[in-house]
Parts: sequence; C-alpha cells; structure tokens
Amino acid sequence: MELATTQPSLSTTQLRDLYQRMLLTRLVDGYCWQLHQSGRIGFVASCRGHEAAQVGSAACIRPSFDFTLPYYRDLGVVLTLGMTPYEIFRTYLQGWPGSLANADQRLHRPIQHWGYHKHNMISGPVPVATQILHAAGIAFACKLRKSSAVAIAYCGDGATAEPDFLEGLTFAAQQRLPVLFICEQDCSLDAQVFRLSPARLPSGLTYRCVDGSDIREVYAFTSEALQLARAGQGPILLEMLVTRGSPEQDEAECDPLSHCRRLLESRGAWDEAWYTQLASRLRAEIEQALEDALRDSHLSEPAEIQPANPAPQHRAREGG
Repeated sequence: MELATTQPSLSTTQLRDLYQRMLLTRLVDGYCWQLHQSGRIGFVASCRGHEAAQVGSAACIRPSFDFTLPYYRDLGVVLTLGMTPYEIFRTYLQGWPGSLANADQRLHRPIQHWGYHKHNMISGPVPVATQILHAAGIAFACKLRKSSAVAIAYCGDGATAEPDFLEGLTFAAQQRLPVLFICEQDCSLDAQVFRLSPARLPSGLTYRCVDGSDIREVYAFTSEALQLARAGQGPILLEMLVTRGSPEQDEAECDPLSHCRRLLESRGAWDEAWYTQLASRLRAEIEQALEDALRDSHLSEPAEIQPANPAPQHRAREGG
C-alpha cells in the first residue's frame, strides 16, 4: 500500500502555529543545553534539526487517546503533546545535584526518559529500540479491544540496527496492527549506515521516506498514515530524514525553522514584527518556567543562563 503523495493544504494560521511550536522547541532545547554546560544537569540529547519531524508528526496525534512512545531526543514531541517548559525543566532537574563537578557523577547520570500518564505518553527505556516492541504490544491490545486508538513509536540513533526494531515491525505486520513507527534518521556524517532498505522490510508494512525538514511533508504523511492505521490497514513506517545540528552551531541550509520561514514568505505571510514579538514572548515564558523549576528543585537561581543559538538568525536577503 502506498501513502498519498499529495500534501493537504495547511492554512497560513496552521503553518504559523507549527512554526511557533518549533520555535518553542528550539528555545527550550537551547536552555536545556545551557543547563548542561553550566553543570546543573549531566546529560542532554539535543533535538536541533529534528523540530519539523517531531512537531509536524506530533500535531497529528490525539493526546490522551492515542499512545505515544517517544525516545530521548523527542523534546518537540512531548511539548506538542502537552508537556510545559516547566515540566520539561523539572524532569531534567529531578534528582540532579546542583553541581556536577565530580567526573563519576557525570558518568553515571541517566539519559532522559519522557513519560506522561495524562497524555498516554509511555516512558522509554535506555535501549534505543525496545519501544518498538512495546508499541506493537500496545497496538495489539487496541486491536483486541476494537479501539480506533493508534500506537506511535519514535526511534533514532541507530535503532534500525537493533534486533528489537525488526522484530517489532515483523509482529506488527503479521498481525496488521494499528501502529505507526517514526524513525528520525540523521543523515549527517556516517549515519547513512543506518538507512533503511525497503526490500528488507517485512511484507504487510507500509513504508515511506519523508523529508524531515519540511513541516508540510511531515504533517501530510503522518496524517495519512494515522488515517490508514485507524482504518485497520496495518502498520506504517515513516523514515524521516533529518540533519542534526548542535545548539552551538549556526543554522544549516536545511534547518526546519528556516524552511518553514521560506514557506511563509512564499505566501507573503512572514512578518518580522510578528516573529520578534513571538520570540520575545516565548523567551520570557521559558525563562520564568526555568526560574520556577530551579526554585522548586531547590537549586540556586538561574544566573545568566541563556540559550545557545536558540533560533535561526534570519539575515536580510540581498536584492530585496
């Protein structure tokens, strides 16, 4: 079965809303990175470059009805599903000492586990692919209960090379389960080794490769995939190609926020005043959330913590 290649038209209002969610993700990610750099937390997995793949797909999920299994980079997913910046910071800070000067403390700090019972968000384990098996099991229960809920499992960072990945896909295909697998595939450096070969995927599984930097394409194919899963058409795998960056790097040509900005510009809907006000408001809200989280975590005040390259710095275009 093939997913539709025609993209549903997103209104300007929808596109602006998705941009706002991506900008929120970028800003929170930047502040989390600075918490790590200042020694307040010992581990952070940046989602820079993944924003469109995460926000565009999560915007199609029905929170508290569908079951979502994010992996540790999925900051944009959990924010879009309903977690607040305050809850993000508290999750990062929970159980962490105020200073991680000791090397042994840094070494033994755990990775991030996202989970939120209220939104049917399932906490992920440390292994990078076991959530694929969990999603297949949850989808099997949904099918037995004749529910229209869908299980959505995210993965990345070499998960496709793990036995659990193929086992989960095979079981889901054999049972025609209502499950959507989303692989955030980093195309930078030597990550090409983990690219999927459709010929080696189990029969009965619908597969599609998606440009993970294009918010329209992500939203379109995720919407179509969830419709098929709810209709009993079996499992779907979306391989979303992203180029991961670092909060300390300048924006890349394929940066998701820059791509969305160009889409808005092509519609004559980009407004620098709107962007400036939006960024200022989000920064103020996030800084307040960080201050509250540090206070409630019994840590010192956030002295001079600023996001590292939080959002694309849009340069004036030549000749226009």
